[in-house]
Amino acid sequence: MSRKEAVIRETKRRTLSLLHNAGYRTGSYRLKAILDNYDPLACTQIRPEKIKTVTFLITRMVRFHGGQTSILHLGTELEKLGIRVCYLSCKEQSSEEMEFCAGANLPDYRGRVYLLNRYMAAIQRGKIKTPDVVVASSWDTVFFAKRFTGSYKAYFVQDYEPYFYPFGEEYLMCRNTYLQGLHMISLGSWNREMIEKESGEVKIDTVSFPYDSLGYTHFERDYESYPEKKKITIAVYLKFYGKRLPNLIPYMLVNTREKLKSRGIELEVLYFGEAKTFSPKGGKNLGQLNRDEMAALYKRADFGMVASMSNISLVPYEMHAAGLPVIEFKDGSYPYFFGLETALLTGIGEKDISDLLISAIKNPYRLKCMDENAGNVLKDLSWERTGKEFLEILKQTVSE
Repeated sequence: MSRKEAVIRETKRRTLSLLHNAGYRTGSYRLKAILDNYDPLACTQIRPEKIKTVTFLITRMVRFHGGQTSILHLGTELEKLGIRVCYLSCKEQSSEEMEFCAGANLPDYRGRVYLLNRYMAAIQRGKIKTPDVVVASSWDTVFFAKRFTGSYKAYFVQDYEPYFYPFGEEYLMCRNTYLQGLHMISLGSWNREMIEKESGEVKIDTVSFPYDSLGYTHFERDYESYPEKKKITIAVYLKFYGKRLPNLIPYMLVNTREKLKSRGIELEVLYFGEAKTFSPKGGKNLGQLNRDEMAALYKRADFGMVASMSNISLVPYEMHAAGLPVIEFKDGSYPYFFGLETALLTGIGEKDISDLLISAIKNPYRLKCMDENAGNVLKDLSWERTGKEFLEILKQTVSE
């Protein structure tokens, strides 16, 4: 081996070592924050004599967060029902930032925001009463909920969170939170079935999966014009997270664009949902949009595309509410909630969706039926209904 080759080999070795150790240290730093608070023991429940105050725990209030928007919707409905609601940030954050982010997610939300440590200090000083019910909203807030010794502990399960991680430490710790004695209330029954399948017989109640019925007005589309389209616009909800298929979807759409081009059809792909610093292939990233911007996008587009690979996303509900034909994945949870005749369903193994789109635009009647079928699923759903269901489940703990 020549000196030059030896230097190149040693440089590669050192580079790989640096990358390897940097990745390990980054993961260790992130996991340490969880391990410092992790409590694997089952909690002792104290049945409340009444339910007048409910406090939700979140990791940190951020903008454009679907899960936190759902919590704000739920808390707002509980406030309308006469419950005093608080939202606590477990990570360091100012009240001003919390209020700003909460208002960005849901402008007319009701309830109060606090930093967890300040809130608990106020309880200790007697300035705030211990809440009747404290609700964890994700697996890494369960440990903080268990610190409220005088509160009934609930767990609002919005997704099967172990799927967020490769099999390993976080996957196993996350799954273990379902066995720690909190009263689990699942958003939709898909989560419940997954937890029962993976964790055995555990107590878990279910509320209906709602959507923002006031934020999206149904737009009557001229499906008869679809067969003549020479340009198809797809609004694609894409996040960096693996459950949203951030690599597979752009790969499919790049291939789709080339195949449609050979048939004389232009494909316009408009991504949204992630910061503009994210640059997926095959289209333009519009960034993180507020409710009005998303409603305008749904009206402009011909189709909407979402990957609900774990618990279903709110986005297909919103697209259907706006009358936008939806493209989803049969491999995910979408068919569980909407059935097979409400959307164009593709699969993980497909390299493109050109044939699916061509077939759809040539069949206006099918698109119309899809819209009607989806509307039938949506017609009885609302956050008002879900809020009442949630409170009724909690009140049953008083009367048991």
